[in-house]
Amino acid sequence: MCKDDTCVQRNCALGLNFQGTCQVNAPRARVWEVVIDPNKIGKCLPDLKTLEVGADNTFTAVARVGIGFMKGDFKFRLAIVEQNPPAHARLKGTGSGAGSSVSMDTSIDLAEAEGGTKLTYVADVQIGGTLASVGQRVIGGTVEKTVAQVFECVKKQLEA
Repeated sequence: MCKDDTCVQRNCALGLNFQGTCQVNAPRARVWEVVIDPNKIGKCLPDLKTLEVGADNTFTAVARVGIGFMKGDFKFRLAIVEQNPPAHARLKGTGSGAGSSVSMDTSIDLAEAEGGTKLTYVADVQIGGTLASVGQRVIGGTVEKTVAQVFECVKKQLEA
C-alpha cells in the first residue's frame, strides 16, 4: 500500500473488505426479489445516473463517485455470477472513471429469521489510481457508510 504523494504515479492499489448484517422485517422471498433485481436495488444506490440491464444477469451503471474533493462519474459493469434463490447471490464487477479503477466481488446471503430475514453481505473491493491515494481510512469509512445506506434503503422499501 502506498502512503505518500507518489501513489498515483506508482499506480497504487487498495484492497478493502466490508461485511455486515441487516435484519429485514419481510419474508426472504420478497427480500430476494429486491436484492437480485438491478432495477429495484438501483433505487437505493446513491448518485446513480443511469442503469442498463443486459441479458444473462449483467448490467451497466453510471454513478457519481467521490471521496472529499475527488469526484467523478464511474461506469460499472456488473454480473450476477452465482444464484441460489432465495438464499445466496454473488456479484462481480469492474468500474472506472476519474483516473481510478474499481473491482469488486460481493456475496449476499439471506436466511430466515424470527420476524423476517437476516441479510448478510461480504464485499471485497480493489481500488486503483487516484482514489487509492486517499487512503484506506478515508475510503473505508465512506464506502462502509454508503453500503449501510443501501441496505437501510432496501429495508425501508420492504418494510413500508
